[in-house]
Amino acid sequence: MSEKATVERVIESHADGILIIHIKRGEKTQVYRVREEEYIEAGEPREGDELDAEALSALTLREDSKRAYERALKILASGDNTRAALKRKLRERGFGEAESEYAVERVCADGYIKEEEMLLRQFAVFAKRMWGPAKFIPSLLSKGFSREMIEQAAKRAAKEEIYRAEAVKEALLEKFEPRDDAERRALLYKYGFRP
Repeated sequence: MSEKATVERVIESHADGILIIHIKRGEKTQVYRVREEEYIEAGEPREGDELDAEALSALTLREDSKRAYERALKILASGDNTRAALKRKLRERGFGEAESEYAVERVCADGYIKEEEMLLRQFAVFAKRMWGPAKFIPSLLSKGFSREMIEQAAKRAAKEEIYRAEAVKEALLEKFEPRDDAERRALLYKYGFRP
């Protein structure tokens, strides 16, 4: 069930073809700059009119998409995010599906999300921690990377000698020097290598 939305005020702006519309959703009122064609598409609602989903979208989509983009930039300023993680965070902050998708597409087009480079940095960390695929794949999947993307990045990481599973496994065994086969299997299992 969608939240009730009501037009509180409609003000004609001095700017050509722009209206200022105050829309109340629940307890919150937001102000939107609406183009005349968007206002007509919404059915030219008056003060006190309740808006259906289609009319609300016509009036708010452009501004809310812009707000979602601005929020996405703030989220990305705090750290790397995958497309999926960023979209989830925008949805959690109250943005709709369309606005969230717009913001994610735009930040990607602007070059703010580079998932392949993020993955390569992750593979360098996994090499340092001596983690095997069984340990890091679930972590990467939970961050929103697809299995296909992980496999492609693993190939590139091996080619660029950022992460080679066999070399990491050898370094792990060399560091801990297991005494017997049982200890060796337990060590490999603990670090995400399947014997």
